[in-house]
Amino acid sequence: MTNRLDKYDYFYSMMGNPLATFGTIAADVHRVRRSALGPFFSTKAVAEFYPQVQSVVDRLIERMELCAEKAEPIPLFYAYRCMTVDIISEYVFAHQLGLLDRADWGKYFYSAWRSLWELSPTTRQFPWMIDVIMSMPRWMTKLTDPRALEVVDMFAEIDHQTEVLLNSDPKTIEAQPQPTVIWELSKSDALPPQEKTLKRLAVEANSLIAAGFETTGGTLTLMTYLVLSHPKVHQTLLAELERAIPDPSKIPGYLVLERLPYLFAVVKESLRVSVGAYSRLSRVNRYEAMRYKQYTIPAGSAIGMSALFVSHDESIFPDALSFIPERWLEPDGSIGATALRLEHYLLTFGKGARGCVGINLAYAELYSVMATVVRQFGTRLELYQTEERDMEAVHDYCAGMTRRPDGSEGNGLRVLVKKQKE
Repeated sequence: MTNRLDKYDYFYSMMGNPLATFGTIAADVHRVRRSALGPFFSTKAVAEFYPQVQSVVDRLIERMELCAEKAEPIPLFYAYRCMTVDIISEYVFAHQLGLLDRADWGKYFYSAWRSLWELSPTTRQFPWMIDVIMSMPRWMTKLTDPRALEVVDMFAEIDHQTEVLLNSDPKTIEAQPQPTVIWELSKSDALPPQEKTLKRLAVEANSLIAAGFETTGGTLTLMTYLVLSHPKVHQTLLAELERAIPDPSKIPGYLVLERLPYLFAVVKESLRVSVGAYSRLSRVNRYEAMRYKQYTIPAGSAIGMSALFVSHDESIFPDALSFIPERWLEPDGSIGATALRLEHYLLTFGKGARGCVGINLAYAELYSVMATVVRQFGTRLELYQTEERDMEAVHDYCAGMTRRPDGSEGNGLRVLVKKQKE
């Protein structure tokens, strides 16, 4: 039997970017693109980039401290997404989009993206709509939907930055402390010439940024809420971090952080609870029928499974709806066989050839942010007018999404940092 499973074009048409690795339908084309892209997201590559990750996280901490001085609530729902945009844009083309410096914490930016995601059920039925929206004159877009203009402008900015990057002096790029993904792809021998055009690489850059900010930002949002809403978890995690990181201004690399047992357990359990893609990620075997138990599935039939059903399977994760980091640890609190067994059922990043290419970068961000925020603020950090309903996934736009956090439906994640005592 062949294992060449294509993505189901009807389902993925809502993404509107079949030129990007993530949206690639055909398995053989995906294999070429993924083989070229994968090395730049390896453990080694991400470890080299990690100082840039920590630098952006430290900027977030600085803004949070300023809010603490003024006793202002901090909209971490938005802040985390600003941070992840700046990190992934730095990695992709060595130029941050600067969202973390915005006065509104990127609220308008998120609202624009949210509007686009909310169109996804419609664009799946009418995939040509995306091309129409993107080809409209800017004045017309502003007139019909001002929020969409933010997305269109960001796409244009990424196209521009991609062009600037590809026309840069090679000596300048090679002097960078870590690889710049789009530049390296443009020089890659693993890709044929038609895969290295400006248009194709700009679409790849857009896709990497879109995929890299909401997924990680959403998990960070939920993880922070879960820790702060479970005082015992917060206390245990803080105690571990205080022992491991005597100086909160010197956060170790993520390869060190992931070996801290309780932090490891908090991250893994948060990923399980967050689920990732709620939708059934549809695949098609176009070449032959497949067997499942007593059933024969004809060639060309779409098949799929939602990670939600595994994440909530009581036979694998007893009391599955509860947040229990300890389930990942041995009775003595160490990382061992239990974590290895449960890891097999953690589908947040997918599995196999189509698994998330950015998994190592995502882990670096999750460990860095949680260690830094909890260690830096400790018991000074508390929830502010945030309830469980604000974290509940109520929409399926491929990934699960919460109620709008702008006050119209919910409030997102907001926190207060108590002022440092003199």
